[in-house]
Amino acid sequence: MKKRGKAIMIGAAAAAVSLFAVTALASTPNTAGYDAFKEVLKANHAEGQAVESVAVTGSFSMAADGETVLSLSGAGKVRHGDDGHAMSGDFDLALEGFQRSGSLYSSGEDAVYFVDRTHDLHYQVINLDREHADHRKWERDGEFRGHGQPMGQAEEALLDFLVGDLKQEFAVANHADGSRTITVDVSQDEIPLPLRLLIDAAAAEERGERTGPDPSAEARLSQYPFFQGIEELRLEERLPELKEGVAIERVQLRMTVDASNRLQRVDGKLEVSGKDTAGAWHRITMEGAGEIGGLNATTPDAYDPGGKAVEIVDAASFGDRR
Repeated sequence: MKKRGKAIMIGAAAAAVSLFAVTALASTPNTAGYDAFKEVLKANHAEGQAVESVAVTGSFSMAADGETVLSLSGAGKVRHGDDGHAMSGDFDLALEGFQRSGSLYSSGEDAVYFVDRTHDLHYQVINLDREHADHRKWERDGEFRGHGQPMGQAEEALLDFLVGDLKQEFAVANHADGSRTITVDVSQDEIPLPLRLLIDAAAAEERGERTGPDPSAEARLSQYPFFQGIEELRLEERLPELKEGVAIERVQLRMTVDASNRLQRVDGKLEVSGKDTAGAWHRITMEGAGEIGGLNATTPDAYDPGGKAVEIVDAASFGDRR
C-alpha cells in the first residue's frame, strides 16, 4: 500500500501518547484520580477470574487541519482455551471516499479466512507469519489471561519522576453500581519536561527507522478488489507528514472500570502539530474509543465455507513480512 510513511508517522505519534498514558497510569498517586488508576493497574487478576474470552468493539478516526481523512470501526470476539484459539471480527474503513468492509475468522493454526464484504469475495490465507502473531506466546506469558508482573518500587519512583505534577490532572467519578470513570485532559504546557524529552526521543528514533513500501507486495495486493483504488488516493495532500517542530498539543483519556477494576470502556484523543517538508504548519487529530464486554461468555463466530467460492491466498508470496 502506498504512502505507508504516513501510517508510520501516525504510529509514532500513537506510540508517544501510549508511552505518556502508561507512564501516567503507573505513577505513584497522590490524588483520588491517581488512587483509582493505581488500583486498576495493581488489581491482581491472577487471584481472580482468568480471561478466557472477551468481546471488543472500537472506533478510530483521524483528521488533518479539522477535516476527517480516515475512520475505522469494528467489533471482534476472541477466545483462548485449552482446546485452542479462535477469533472473529468485522470492520468498516472509510478513507477519502474509499470505503471497504471486511470480516476475519480464525479457528486454529491453518484456518484463517478473510471476507471482502464490499465485493462479496472470500479468501483463505495460508502460511501466515506465526513468529510475529503467536497467540500461544501470549498465553505462555500470561498476557491474555491477566497474569502480569507487579510493578516494583524502583519503577514506581522513576515513573513518578517522569510524570511530575500531572498527578494533579487526574479525576475519578464513582458510580452507584461500583464502577468508576477516570479522566485526564492535558495540554502541551502541562506535560513535564522529562516526559516531553522522552517522547521526543522515541518519536525521533521511530522516524529514523522508517522504510519505504515493498513494491512487489503492493503489486500483489493491487490484484485484489479490496485494495484496488487505494493507490489513487493522494494522501500526501490530505495527511501531511510532519517533519519539523512535532509536538503533542493535547492528550485526553477517559476510562471506565467495573467494581472489580476491569476495564469496560476507554476513550482517547490526541492532537499533534508540526511542519511538513515545505514548512507549512498542520495539526493532526486522532480519536479512538473502545468497549470490552462478554468476559468469559463470548464465543467467536465460525466461518462456513459451504457454497462459497473461496480463493487461496499464500501470505508467503508477499515477500519479507518482518
